[in-house]
Amino acid sequence: MMAQYHRLKAEAGDAMLFYRMGDFFELFFDDAKAAAACLDIALTKRGADSGEPVPMCGVPVHAAEGYLARLIRAGHRVAIAEQIESPAEARKARGSKALVERAIIRLVTPGTLTEESLLESGSANWLAAVGRAGDDWAIAAADISTGRFELVSCGPGELRSELARLSPAETVADANLPGIATTAGKGGFDSLAGERALKERFGLSTLDGFGAPSRAELVAAGGLLAYLDATQKNAIAFLAAPRRIARSAHMAIDPATRDSLEICRTQTGSLAGSLMATVDRCVTAPGRRLMGADLSAPLTDRQAIEARLALVQWLHDEPLRRERIRDALKAMPDISRALGRLVAGRGSPRDLALLRDGLSASAALKAVLEADGDRPELLTALLPDLGGHAALTGRLGLALVESPPIDTSKGGYIAEGFDAALDALRLASQDGRRAIAALEAHYRDATGVSTLKIRHNAVLGYHIEVGTKHADRLMAPDSGFTHRQTLAGVVRFNSPDLHSEASRVVEAAAHALAAEAAHFEELGALAVASAQRIAATADAVARIDVAASHATRAAEGGWCLPRLVDEPCLELEGGRHPVVEEALRQDGERFVANDCTLAADDRLWLITGPNMGGKSTFLRQVALAALLAQSGSYVPAARAKIGIVDRLFSRVGAADNLARGRSTFMVEMVETAAILAQATSNSLVILDEIGRGTSTYDGLAIAWAVVEAMHDQVRARTLFATHYHELTRLADRLDALSLHHVRAREWKGDLVLLHEVAEGPADRSYGIAVAKLAGVPPLVLARAKAVLAKLEAGRDATGGIAAGLDDLPLFATQQVDPEATDPLTEAVRALDPDALTPREALDALYALKRLAD
Repeated sequence: MMAQYHRLKAEAGDAMLFYRMGDFFELFFDDAKAAAACLDIALTKRGADSGEPVPMCGVPVHAAEGYLARLIRAGHRVAIAEQIESPAEARKARGSKALVERAIIRLVTPGTLTEESLLESGSANWLAAVGRAGDDWAIAAADISTGRFELVSCGPGELRSELARLSPAETVADANLPGIATTAGKGGFDSLAGERALKERFGLSTLDGFGAPSRAELVAAGGLLAYLDATQKNAIAFLAAPRRIARSAHMAIDPATRDSLEICRTQTGSLAGSLMATVDRCVTAPGRRLMGADLSAPLTDRQAIEARLALVQWLHDEPLRRERIRDALKAMPDISRALGRLVAGRGSPRDLALLRDGLSASAALKAVLEADGDRPELLTALLPDLGGHAALTGRLGLALVESPPIDTSKGGYIAEGFDAALDALRLASQDGRRAIAALEAHYRDATGVSTLKIRHNAVLGYHIEVGTKHADRLMAPDSGFTHRQTLAGVVRFNSPDLHSEASRVVEAAAHALAAEAAHFEELGALAVASAQRIAATADAVARIDVAASHATRAAEGGWCLPRLVDEPCLELEGGRHPVVEEALRQDGERFVANDCTLAADDRLWLITGPNMGGKSTFLRQVALAALLAQSGSYVPAARAKIGIVDRLFSRVGAADNLARGRSTFMVEMVETAAILAQATSNSLVILDEIGRGTSTYDGLAIAWAVVEAMHDQVRARTLFATHYHELTRLADRLDALSLHHVRAREWKGDLVLLHEVAEGPADRSYGIAVAKLAGVPPLVLARAKAVLAKLEAGRDATGGIAAGLDDLPLFATQQVDPEATDPLTEAVRALDPDALTPREALDALYALKRLAD
């Protein structure tokens, strides 16, 4: 057995090996140690290998999916080694002591999951492969749980942005490809091999129907298909025909910008608090996945965006129509993933029922949609995909019970009346069970043992069981009973009549199970034969669900339909940040809306004002308005006019990357450099506090130069927030730069933040006032005021911004002459607080203040 294990473990490589032994998957050696720690299960030892005890742990087969989920989430890959023959077959083929043959039937990895329990219902599960041909790069991406398959060509500088858009669960690449953090692929990263694999997979003689993929795309596709073949073994992963995605077809958003804007996840990895969580009102899992894809890749084709918006408007303007459609959508199960499991050979009767119910619900949805004659163009194009499944749903409706089980081993999923022969077998089995029940009653009467029972287990089958004290009555030679087994407290017997009836029951039940399995195979084949049409139905339902979600969210929040134009502009009246507004609403507070107008002659806003005043929120809400509009959503504003944004950049917030040896300032400069190199005149850029991570003079110089470059060279629509008030002087010579500030006021020594964006520069930074709000001790605040006064007095008169501070050491200890006195000290020493009345104490306090002044 250990020789067989070592052979399979060598095949599994760095993956954990789940080695099937009876009702358990066992793990040995280092796999057992790692799994026991990860799963919090007992680590034992068994036998010896090379003279050393073998570490071992195991998980029950019936509960394996839960343990697999934990291992996969912890970053492990798992090879499943199953028994591929029965013990009886092994004995017949190789003798009585033959070892049951096992083989790895599947390699479970993060990017190749199909099981419902291992996946997030609202998120796609992408497997991405990176390919390179000369100077060209490409990504092949597949979600085998739904069949989506994409090919994307991109330049080397765009690769990370595209991977960030997909956020793949797993990325594979050729082992020789430098600079890519991936899993080593399983070969196939060759353009000729990729071309051949695509043709074989889809039964084609030419790939012209796929738009003639580039050599780099073929390399990536070849590596992806080879990896799927290696991990899925004899199973066939579900893949729809590949869609070639032009990089320019969607807004470029780099990883730093995605993190900054928290589009589908917050910076801590949580869905709660993200744009997706705030916007999502979908009622189906496919719709939720599609919305995530839309938000991750806003379109740049104005006509395609307006087609989406027209469908949203059609649903937004008629609330009753919208609710009818959403009610119909709520009946839709996740047919995409049910189909994926069936195609991969991991489906169950319940998956067939999900297809039955989902395809029937899609037909009902089509009827609801067709009731309205005036439909937008996009909806008219989607309607044909919602029908055409009557034959399949009719067959599944007749064949399946209402709620089939997941497990096929016990049968019971084929409906009564579908197969007369199956019904007869079930009746025979039931008659046999009734006969066995009657036989039990007869044996009780005949033996006088009222506690006699006929039981069943997997080893003995049907047998008679009595307590030990009654066993002698059945042991007699002429009793008609045959002794089978003696246990503590009970003795087990057989009889000719019981054997006859049991054989009839077992035979009928076995034939019934075989008949049901044959029907399941036939029904599954029918579903798989319609896979592409079913996938198209799921896509159409998802698109309608997303549009209805956007319409619902817009109605809830009073959002507006954006007007899209080709010229680079961005106008928002009463713009709001959707996530912040939602959080404030839950706390019973109101969000302060603001306007923004960026145009060719006013394309760079320089924004000053205090921390906590709302600069970062304002910057982000403008960026999110463009992102939402181009993904096909209404935007949180009273009015919106947006010129198509080709690239979106956000440099907001401070972070380091110690794993790559980068400080906060280095990260800031790397991101700024990327913006200056990649932004175009059609881009939208938001920048916050450039230069703050270094010395004052260096930071000011860098910020100054970046503002000039954004204005004179890049010429992108830009919001630039800063605390360097010196930058406001640039307004005198940069024609397209305008000054703005977030308003704040001090009232009776306290800072009041108004969160309003107004024209002109801020009068000051209010930094000390913000520090007071944050709870900085009064002694430190007083010292800061003194230093600030010194700085402001000496800024122009001295040789540097910090000149003259040497005589203001922080918390310096004053050298006091012990003989010297002053009136204030003497007055304090003369006070006896315990002897003072309240009125006398107040008078004394005023007297001390007069002395201090």
